[in-house]
Amino acid sequence: MTDAREGTAEAGAFPAALVVEHLGVADALARRYRVPGHDAEDLRQVARLGLVMAAQRYREGVGHGFVQFAVPTIVGTIKRHLRDQSWTVRPPRSLQELRLGVKDARGRLVQELGREPSLAELSEATGARSEQVAEALSVDAALVGTAIESLDDSSDSDDERMARVVSVADPGFERVEQRQLVAAALEGSSEDDLRLVKMRFVDEMSQSEIAAELGVSQMQVSRLLRRLLDRMRRNIAA
Repeated sequence: MTDAREGTAEAGAFPAALVVEHLGVADALARRYRVPGHDAEDLRQVARLGLVMAAQRYREGVGHGFVQFAVPTIVGTIKRHLRDQSWTVRPPRSLQELRLGVKDARGRLVQELGREPSLAELSEATGARSEQVAEALSVDAALVGTAIESLDDSSDSDDERMARVVSVADPGFERVEQRQLVAAALEGSSEDDLRLVKMRFVDEMSQSEIAAELGVSQMQVSRLLRRLLDRMRRNIAA
């Protein structure tokens, strides 16, 4: 005989009562996998999403009960979220997964030993080499960026201040590039061309002022500038 819950699920009904009954399980797992720099509420919602997914797939009478069925789904959903969404700098997937295994082993060993486990003990518990365990423990720093504070804190050592030095764009480089670009554009220009460029773009004289200075009409100044600018554009594009 088909179980009533199984029949209801197959008919497409959402198992709301099952989800509500086990919200505490999802929330407890979210707290277990909480990491620095990651929003606890986000992780709780991800765990509850895993609970919903498990409830939708669960069939009563198959296996050993809903909690045993749901926990691997919820944990898997949390781990995928942490792996894919939480990294400021993303380490290799194998290292992300080892980190979670080391985290689980550490929690168990702390309870068993009453102290922090050594690298050798974590290595034995996870089956990974000690250097791999050490690397996995170090990747927590990639979960959240470190704030860069003021560099003039007199309480910091020289090494601490140097570690927070941020690269900046030197405006001098941009000026050099601009000068090189202008020099290339003006290549082959006559003394009259250079004088016209200086009056118009350095001294910022109007066309009528330039015309009066040169003793020509404003129309002639306009044609001279247009030809000069066209030649400059061709030089830059060449």
